[in-house]
Amino acid sequence: MADDKSFNDRLVSKTVLPVIYLWMLASGAVVFMGIQDPDTVLANLDGFIALIAIIGGVAAPALNTLLRMWEAEQTNEVAEIPADYMHARQEGSRQHTHRMIVEKHSVGIQVPGATNEEE
Repeated sequence: MADDKSFNDRLVSKTVLPVIYLWMLASGAVVFMGIQDPDTVLANLDGFIALIAIIGGVAAPALNTLLRMWEAEQTNEVAEIPADYMHARQEGSRQHTHRMIVEKHSVGIQVPGATNEEE
């Protein structure tokens, strides 16, 4: 399954996603520390803000790009729903017509060696 990933997929998974996870982890840790020990966070607030801003400088645009790509993918999927529905409906109609033709012709076919009880 790893072979079907493009270069961009591998690049994002090795660089962008870890930065986003690190940013979320650092932000969550600061919030957690602020709840547990507010005095420590307030004393070092400038350092925590700098840490989150440095990581966020890379992570926020990357996250924004990933969300735009996801939105475009979802838009394409939604746009294809009517076409998929029409295709499934047409295919079902064709299969039904084919089944009716096969059943109509199979009634008129006599199996060799079978006896005809009506005669």
